[in-house]
Amino acid sequence: MAYEVLEDEPGGRYEVLPAESRGTGSAVMDAANAVGTGFWRGATRLAGLPADTMANVLDLGRAVVGVPVTAATGKTPDWLIPPDRRMVVGTGDYLIDKARNAKAGRVMLDPANPDYEGGYTQAAGGALTGVIAPVSWTQAANQAGLSLMGVLGGKAAYDATGNPALAITAGLAPTALQQVATGAVQRAVRGGEQGRRDMVQRVQDLKNAGVESPTLGLASGNKLIGGIENLLQNTPGAIGIMGRARDGAVQGLQEKSQQAAELASRNRGALESGVAIQRGVRGFADDFKARQEALYNRLDRTIPPQSPVDVSRTKATLTELNADIPNAPALSKQFRNARIQGIEDAIDSDIAGARGSGVMGAGATNSLPFEAVKKTRTLVGGEIADNTIMSDVPRSKWNPLYGALTADMKAVANAAGPDATRAFNRANDHTRAGVKRLELIAPFSEGRTQSPEQAFTALTRTTKENTSTLQAIKKSLPEEARGTVAGTVIERLGKARNGVQNDTGTAWSPETFLTNWNAMSPSARAELFSGFKNSGQARDAVESVARATSMMRENSKMWANPSGTAANAAARGILASVPAAGAAAMGGLINPWVPAGAALGLGITNGTARWLTSPGAVEWAASRGRLPPSMAASQGAALTGGGLMGLLSDPGQ
Repeated sequence: MAYEVLEDEPGGRYEVLPAESRGTGSAVMDAANAVGTGFWRGATRLAGLPADTMANVLDLGRAVVGVPVTAATGKTPDWLIPPDRRMVVGTGDYLIDKARNAKAGRVMLDPANPDYEGGYTQAAGGALTGVIAPVSWTQAANQAGLSLMGVLGGKAAYDATGNPALAITAGLAPTALQQVATGAVQRAVRGGEQGRRDMVQRVQDLKNAGVESPTLGLASGNKLIGGIENLLQNTPGAIGIMGRARDGAVQGLQEKSQQAAELASRNRGALESGVAIQRGVRGFADDFKARQEALYNRLDRTIPPQSPVDVSRTKATLTELNADIPNAPALSKQFRNARIQGIEDAIDSDIAGARGSGVMGAGATNSLPFEAVKKTRTLVGGEIADNTIMSDVPRSKWNPLYGALTADMKAVANAAGPDATRAFNRANDHTRAGVKRLELIAPFSEGRTQSPEQAFTALTRTTKENTSTLQAIKKSLPEEARGTVAGTVIERLGKARNGVQNDTGTAWSPETFLTNWNAMSPSARAELFSGFKNSGQARDAVESVARATSMMRENSKMWANPSGTAANAAARGILASVPAAGAAAMGGLINPWVPAGAALGLGITNGTARWLTSPGAVEWAASRGRLPPSMAASQGAALTGGGLMGLLSDPGQ
């Protein structure tokens, strides 16, 4: 029965309305009006929330005092009975009651059709007050959905039981169930709390590498999701979305790698690096010889140039190097080195000449002047440093001779006194270390390789296992040249293989980067990416890219090839399916469910791809799963606006 209130007092007058005067005459308009009045009634309740909160506190105090008083006296004093909220200034009921005094207030708060008063449609309007400052349409829809389900469920529970506490519990249930479901899905995506922390770290590592918007599979490390992403990149409806996500990630990695190369040096390239290497080798050789000459000049001041040196060790070594194979004189000639034989003959001749001239003094049978022995040793050291596979004397012949000459010189220095010994040791240590380094870096010098580019290529091969050679080259290079070499190596790490390279040669592949990175030994990386300006920053940047590409390899094959290849493969698959698609289209002329099903499938794959590549999905999965403050505020506003909270203060409502 619909009526209009004439006197809003207990026992007041009212008038029953005829059926034709109820509402707008349109059920749709009446329902819309009820939703609107419910919303404004809910908003008014929210405006009175501060006063209602204070009133609730006072009512609770009355209850605490009233229980023992009532138990003791058998009756409850009037001052302990909660007042009608319409009489409490500022409360929601007070504001609603006062607003109804004006016609505009009645239009906004009371439904045009009284049949909707206090009904579910009006309650739904009150629930919409739970949509509070959403930051996206998705959040707005979520707030509205949970608010509607909560308020309508709570009202249904109250109508069925008359229990306010049960009604509010039912009103909170949708949000609680969503939280439980959210937590379950989050755990399925990335595991428990440790998995959440690991995902947060993965996301940060990817961002450090330039991947600002990783897919959910890549960010979580979930291989099942990674497999789904791999399938979607070849699935109509998702190809473009997955391709853009992949291209964005790869571009970010390439830019980070390029940034690392720029930090190392702006002057990069195989030619530039090779020139720097050869210049460094030549510079070291020149510096070594100048320092060696200075040290031996110091030694000359302690040992007179014509001092006799007993070269018995040198003669014995040459005899051994030129010894015949027992009982095979003809075969021995094939293995005897003519130059070493010539050196032995020359020493014998010079010893005889010195002895005959009396230069070495009486009793010097196997002696040569110190100056002659010193220069001979220096020449032998040069032969060792410049030795190659094409040399007429192998290093295995020169090394023993060099050692014997050194031993003969040391004996003279020791006999000359401590000053001579110290000077000899310094010169000898410098020479030994320098020759050792020259042995390592000589293959990179000008004349040993056909071009600077080949010198650079030869150096990159040392990054696999031959770290000692890399160290020797690095020590021979100035700081700027080290940066040039490192920057060139970094720039080439991710260059795609020829089979998947584009026409401009700029395609970049995470898989190629990681393969080349892993081909370098850890010690080689430490040597290569240090010792130049900004080396720390460059190393951090390239290591971050390596971590990201490793995640990609472990997660999905989607990231294996350069941009565009997956889409091309998918396009070929689609073209191959044209005959089948044509047959399906013919079937669709007969059965309309065929195209409808195809459209639905495209929509599902498109939506799935959008969700998997959404930054919001990654942020959600990495969150702690706690109720957001915005959702708690929305829930409280909905229960208040929908009238459920008022049931606690007025159970008889």
